[in-house]
Amino acid sequence: MSKPRKVVVTKQRTVHTYAELWHASDCLLAAGIENPEGSTFQFLSSAILTAFAFESYLNHVGLATFTCWEQLDRLPPWSKLELLCEELGVVFPDGAGARPLQTVAKLLNFRNTIAHGRLQEIKAKPIMRTTENYYSAYHEELLTDWERMVQTDKFAKRAREDVRDVLQRLHDARRDKKEHLFTFGKELHGATLLDEP
Repeated sequence: MSKPRKVVVTKQRTVHTYAELWHASDCLLAAGIENPEGSTFQFLSSAILTAFAFESYLNHVGLATFTCWEQLDRLPPWSKLELLCEELGVVFPDGAGARPLQTVAKLLNFRNTIAHGRLQEIKAKPIMRTTENYYSAYHEELLTDWERMVQTDKFAKRAREDVRDVLQRLHDARRDKKEHLFTFGKELHGATLLDEP
């Protein structure tokens, strides 16, 4: 019986992190919409991953646009967006007070609130009720602003719509050789049969 020959196996993968995060955000949003009862955490997670995808795309484009991006990497996401828009000539005529930038600003604030979470004390204003219906006031939830944002799919959907709009405008303005927006990347495998003496 002949001895098995040796083979060298090689593998290589290019990962577009922003696309992976974008896809994960979509999966969570879809799961929350499909099963709305108790879906607050899916909407929360979807919104957070949308923010991460946005930041990741800014870094993706920044590396392709600026040779000094590593020195700029510590900038806050909003500053990175402004810098890239200026360099690539992307303009939002209605400014930060309207969609899509208004939503992006709200999303980044939401992300920062969650990422740097702090203890919050919430105290409701006293509610006047009769002795016959006072107990109904106990069922009214005390929620933080960020908790209110993820009670339904509305904010997570709007964040995805407006982030897609901003990223598409940046993507269209890029001057480098680029992949299609939200492309996952590629993976290559190879095997070379070794010549044996």
